[in-house]
Amino acid sequence: MKITRNLICIVSCLLLLSACSKKLITNSPEPDAALYEINNKEEVTLVFFSSGEVNEPGKHLEIYKRFAEAFESIEEVHVLRINENCALEFRNYGYYYFNNNSVKLKFGMILSNGVDEPIIETNPNNYIKAYESYFKVLFNDKVYYTSMRKAEAAKRQKESRQKLEEKFKVNENYATLLIKNSNTSYYPKNSFNLSCLKGKVIAEVFTDSTRNTKSIMQLETVYDKNGLTKQYSTFINDALYSEDVYYRNSYNLIDSIVHRNEKGVKSKAVFKYEKNQFAIISVDEKDVMISNIFHLNDKFQCIKSETVNGSGDVVLTNFFEYDNLRRIIKETGSTQKILYEYKNQQEVFYSNLKVYSLKDNVLLSENIRYKEGNKDIFISKNKDKLLSKTISLNNSNDCTKMVYNYDSNKKLINVFEYFYKN
Repeated sequence: MKITRNLICIVSCLLLLSACSKKLITNSPEPDAALYEINNKEEVTLVFFSSGEVNEPGKHLEIYKRFAEAFESIEEVHVLRINENCALEFRNYGYYYFNNNSVKLKFGMILSNGVDEPIIETNPNNYIKAYESYFKVLFNDKVYYTSMRKAEAAKRQKESRQKLEEKFKVNENYATLLIKNSNTSYYPKNSFNLSCLKGKVIAEVFTDSTRNTKSIMQLETVYDKNGLTKQYSTFINDALYSEDVYYRNSYNLIDSIVHRNEKGVKSKAVFKYEKNQFAIISVDEKDVMISNIFHLNDKFQCIKSETVNGSGDVVLTNFFEYDNLRRIIKETGSTQKILYEYKNQQEVFYSNLKVYSLKDNVLLSENIRYKEGNKDIFISKNKDKLLSKTISLNNSNDCTKMVYNYDSNKKLINVFEYFYKN
């Protein structure tokens, strides 16, 4: 937190606003006034002041401490406390002065946005209300929201439980379109031969190219006759570490995924389908929450996804765009966008993926995919710097046989060897 060196009497900092009498703020100081300069142009300054002649009331100090704590790590917000009579000079776009020597206010709060004329609030009970009114934002410190957040969480959890009980009639046409077009991680667009997605697929992991040193980890995926995942398991030292079991309805839509860890503790993700979206509600022993919501257009493509936390707040939103061949071409989040390019009209898997910063449109990273004979090669880089490289060697059915993963120094990290047991 930046504090002007002339503010010797400042113990801490703070901000607020109100439509109080603007006569208290003037355009010129008293001729003999010793000024405390506040030169925070285009930044927020909250000044809690008292005359020094009386003890500061508890409410005044309480609110000051809450603001000081809330903005302690925010450099653009300066929360100040002045406990003596003094004259303040706000160097915004224009010079504004507050001189308590002449006004003789016992205490109050001054709010400045670093641009306009500062405003004063003298009633501690209105400090928070004035702040929210001026900046059009909520003051979401932990004290203010503790009880409110508990009530919100309870309400949203109740809504989640109600959603679990709601019924939506799913038919074969709905299910077929959703599975084929939604293009989500739970219903991906298949780009593999169906023979690669049947029976049990085992991936053994090695730490050397000759596959003499086996890793402690092994992966197993079990598919049904339609090439849909039934079970995904991870083994550590040949012991089950975790598994996800997929339960589907008669139309092959996922009803739920039951997860079990190495201690046998289970959690559950329940899928609820609606006309224009489907939601995944995570259920465990402690909580019920909507974790993901996928919004669909009239072609059943996912055009927006939302991630929701345990209190029901949307914490992440992504938007998706598609070409006329129903392939994803753009994904936009809160801080970055991803552009997908395809080699030709037949490819359903991207050949180039570029990640840009939304703030300045700078290219952050790039993923390149190309094919050489029976090899699929993936390269991730930042400009000309290699980030990682993966070489996937395929068998005669174009199913993955070996995967070699390299780091930014082209050093082999591990090797995955795949076995198909139909």
